[in-house]
Parts: sequence; structure tokens; C-alpha cells
Amino acid sequence: MNKFAAFQTFVTVCEQGNFTAAAQKLGTSASTVTKIIGRLEDDLGTRLFNRTTRRLVLTDQGQELFERAQRILSDLSEAESLLRQATSSTQGTVRVVVPNLFGRLTLVPALPEFFERYPQVKLQVHFSDRPVDLIESGFDVGVHTGELADSASIRRQLTRGPMITAASPTYLDRSGTPDTPEDLLDHNCIYGRFGNDWTFRSAQGGRQRVRVSGNLAVYNGDALREAAVKGLGIVHSSWWALHRDLEQGTLLPILQGYEVDGPPVSAIYPAGRHLPARVRAVFDYLVEITAAKRHYQKSEPSTPDKVPS
Repeated sequence: MNKFAAFQTFVTVCEQGNFTAAAQKLGTSASTVTKIIGRLEDDLGTRLFNRTTRRLVLTDQGQELFERAQRILSDLSEAESLLRQATSSTQGTVRVVVPNLFGRLTLVPALPEFFERYPQVKLQVHFSDRPVDLIESGFDVGVHTGELADSASIRRQLTRGPMITAASPTYLDRSGTPDTPEDLLDHNCIYGRFGNDWTFRSAQGGRQRVRVSGNLAVYNGDALREAAVKGLGIVHSSWWALHRDLEQGTLLPILQGYEVDGPPVSAIYPAGRHLPARVRAVFDYLVEITAAKRHYQKSEPSTPDKVPS
């Protein structure tokens, strides 16, 4: 038995007045309690009780230990109670890190309803398009774009769709619509995080890469999307990053017959941790607000693009 359990047994004996009553309180036998007290006295090198046939009397050393141990155990019990209350209640601060575009277009617009449900939760929302070590950076929850190699995080995939090639109606009216990936070589392409080597499905069902060029490189997902909406060129980005503009018609999909799978978007939290209720509430809300858009629904262009046979 560890020292903490031995002190707990000692305090119980003191409070109950004898070994038999203490044993009943602890759900064990009187002989076991007697052995625990004997070992504790041996470890401490002092007698804690003066024993008579009728009662136990604390020695001076035993009385001092009782007062200190009782106070410590009481403090521990109070701390445990406070921690359990904090863990089970949806109140307190939650630190969240999300990609810029996801935060601006998905999370922030959904926050009014979140705070209506959980008025006692305080959010600290940080934005980063780079992978973040949640534990090292002190975050409770994160949203990650791409495959997750870190086994120290628990992942729940929020959505996944293809890589979309798109441009604004203004750009397509001015410059024409590419029919094949190779046609992009004659167009102004805006590239950024995913580089200028764009991947497409080949006519044989494999993959092909096209190295595009253009007069603008933008290394921020939101700015990349905005540049395309303004008609500055063609973009190649994840469906999730562009889906609102595709729905609104400010961007039009092209080369749909050549699409390949894009990176998944996942909610993550550190592995091996019991999630407090406030953190679980945020994690579940991220899943909820992306549920309606979890599966990609391919838009039908007015003139469907087909892969040549």
C-alpha cells in the first residue's frame, strides 16, 4: 500500500477511535488496518498510538501527524471536487487554433449560436495556416488541413472534397475557358500554398501534373480566394476553401472531369487527455457546423467537361 493510502487509514482510525470501526468504514478487516498502522509506525520510526485493551490514545507525534494529515486530505478532497466540477461544467476558457479561411468563413459566422448555447464559455481563437503542435502551443482544440501524421492528436474528419480549379465569370469571359489541364499553360494562374505544380486526373485514370505560371502568388488561402473572385486569374484549391464562392457563382468550376482528391479538414485535440465539458462542447460544435457541407456535391457546369477517351 502506498504512503497516501496509509495516511488515509491512519486518519480514519483517529476519527473512528478504534481499528474495528475504521475497518468497517474502509471496507476492510481490522487485522489489515492493524498491519497498515504498524507498517506506518515502522516507516516513520515512531509510535503513533498508545494502545490499551479498551481504547487507542494518540501519542504527541501521532496527534501532530493526525492534524497535518487530516488537513492535507481535506484539501485534496476539496481540490478533487473543484476539478470534477470544472471538468463536468461547460464554463471556462478554451483555446482554439484554426486555419485563416476556415476561421473567417466557417467558425466566426457560427459563433453567435455557440455563445447562446454556452454563455459561460470563453473562446481564445488563434489563426494559423501552418501545422501547430497543440500540446507545445497550449491549445485545447485545433482544425487541421491535410493528412495528420502526429499520433499525439485525436482526429475527427470534418470534411473532404476534391481539388477545385476555378475562376471568376469575368476572367473566363475575358480569357476563355480551359478544356484540358494543358490549356492552363496559356492562362494566368494564381498559386500559393499548393504551389504551381497542379495535379489532375489523367485520361488513363492516373495523375498528371501541370506546372502553371502567372503574375501573382498569394500565400494565404483567403487572399487567394479573393484574388480569384476579383478576376485576377485561375486558382486551384481545396473544395472547402472555395465552396461558398462556387455556391454563390462568384467563382465557376472548370476542368471538373480532371479533379483529384483534396486534403481532408479535421478537428483535433491532444491524445490521452480527458476532455473537459467546455472543450468537448467546442469540438462537437466544429463537427456540427461542418456536417451540412461534409460531403462534396459536384456542380453541373453548363457545358460538362469530359476527359478525352
